[in-house]
Amino acid sequence: MAGGVGVAAEFGEAVVEVRDLVTRFGAQRVHDRIDLTVRRGEILAIVGGSGSGKSTLLREILLLLRPASGTIRLFGRDVDEFSEAELLALRRRTGVLFQRDALFSSMTVLANVGVPLREHTALADKVVDRIAAMKIAMVGLEPEAGAKLPSQLSGGMRKRAGLARALALDPELLFLDEPTSGLDPPSARELDELVVGLRDSLGLTVVMVTHDPDSLWRAADRVVMLGEGRLVGEGPVEELQKSEHPLVRAFFATTHRGDTAGAAWSQK
Repeated sequence: MAGGVGVAAEFGEAVVEVRDLVTRFGAQRVHDRIDLTVRRGEILAIVGGSGSGKSTLLREILLLLRPASGTIRLFGRDVDEFSEAELLALRRRTGVLFQRDALFSSMTVLANVGVPLREHTALADKVVDRIAAMKIAMVGLEPEAGAKLPSQLSGGMRKRAGLARALALDPELLFLDEPTSGLDPPSARELDELVVGLRDSLGLTVVMVTHDPDSLWRAADRVVMLGEGRLVGEGPVEELQKSEHPLVRAFFATTHRGDTAGAAWSQK
């Protein structure tokens, strides 16, 4: 398991609680009474086939999309009870790495990482730049990367820059939407290892949407699989791959453990 941590019972209190969640787009029901809990300190991966509602569920937890019904609790409180000021404070406790990194193309990496600090604090520009430089170093980028535009970076470097921005406000809860999408196997492996290392060193709780089976072995403490509008599987990846559910079996039919993809790539 990631970081050598055991099952969910060994983690802390519930940080995210989803109960009886229903999502509809017109006549289409995407989620049908989903229950989900994320505990402090764990890395939870959400997987499922195309159209299963993985990213939609992430957007609902992030309060970017409202479900048709059901409840979402963050840090022990129903999100419907929060005032606007409390919602703003809540968002400062979370960080997000978007699927396509969502960096501003006209800004340097240093300026991109500093955006949340400039939006949510009254810190002086020099202080913002100093903190942004620290976050850039934290994700394994060289200081020179801060002066570059996103277009001057490789795909893996852009992911790291996006991760640095997600960490700018020292969040407790980190959301990753397809973090290894578009990366070659060695870069994907390095990013997974970085996420685990940051979780361990910073005490983060991580919710990761992914289609990459190798990431489950390398980074996830627990995996939930969406299908047919429901959770069709849940547990550590070692247990989930033994499931008899046809959707779970189909997903793991092409799965190989951990670093085999990276090893195969390095031999080419």
